[in-house]
Amino acid sequence: MSIDQELSTHKQALWDEAQALLDSDLPEHDFKMLSNVLGEMRKGLQVFKPYQAWRKVSVFGSARTQEDHAQYQQAKACGKALKDAGFMVITGGGPGMMQAANEGAGREVSFGIGINLPMEQQLNPVVHESPRSFNCKYFFTRKFFFLRESDAVILTPGGFGTFDESFELLTLLQTGRNPPIPVIMLEAPGDDFWGPFLKSWVRRLLDDGLISPDDMGLIYHTDNANDAVKHIEQYYTNYHSFRYVGNRVLLRMNNPLSEQSLERLNAEFSNVLHKGSIEQVFQWPENDEPQYAHYPRLRMQLNHGRMNILPQLIQRMNALYAQEHQ
Repeated sequence: MSIDQELSTHKQALWDEAQALLDSDLPEHDFKMLSNVLGEMRKGLQVFKPYQAWRKVSVFGSARTQEDHAQYQQAKACGKALKDAGFMVITGGGPGMMQAANEGAGREVSFGIGINLPMEQQLNPVVHESPRSFNCKYFFTRKFFFLRESDAVILTPGGFGTFDESFELLTLLQTGRNPPIPVIMLEAPGDDFWGPFLKSWVRRLLDDGLISPDDMGLIYHTDNANDAVKHIEQYYTNYHSFRYVGNRVLLRMNNPLSEQSLERLNAEFSNVLHKGSIEQVFQWPENDEPQYAHYPRLRMQLNHGRMNILPQLIQRMNALYAQEHQ
């Protein structure tokens, strides 16, 4: 099936689903909710559409942190480091750590996805009335765009909202429902905000067998903003992007691996495959989007319970490629 045929099929499916909803006997408040959700999705897709070629990083953190706090200054330094490295920055558009990251990045490379709350809250001055900002009524649509558009996420200190976003992100990565991306827990030097979380809460989960040791590979912990950005850059040394094709995982690469590196990768990760081997393929599948046609890719059938291994596999693939080209 060609790309045009697939697009036509998806449009027809959307039309059919909308018609089925309109013909249903749902109460008025459900139609209002569905209309709001669809409007938010349409608006968000339009805002991000012109920037699909840019890599973006979401920065989560508290709305309550004051400008004179070391954590605020760290988030601001992180935003600047991201901008200097060529990334755009996405935040929740509010004050505190969100404003700090937007300030560091500057208005031209900042996005703000606000949330309508019972108490009055405006977008911060950096993204207020920016064409790269919009408000959501629902947290789930807001979080959808954070993760859909992000090539990495930086978690700075925050409260319940930040932890909610953090746990949802880690769950989606652990189960393979979000493309593999780097997740950095960033704090100010000497603050150790994330230390108790990692050394106590997460350690207890690990000791009780409630998460696996490989889940620890989903998180990178640092108190250095430049180190956080370097970690993201290294993640994309050769790795480009991800997609599912049926029951297969596809990792697009900027450059192909040698046969020797492919053999090494298979030897080290054969135990996480459902069956078969890690294969290097070109121009597969035929219906991949045209902008990705020239990328070589790794194709594999991962054990569904081992999706959390993908960051380690990607980093190893990057390292093997880098060794070949030293």
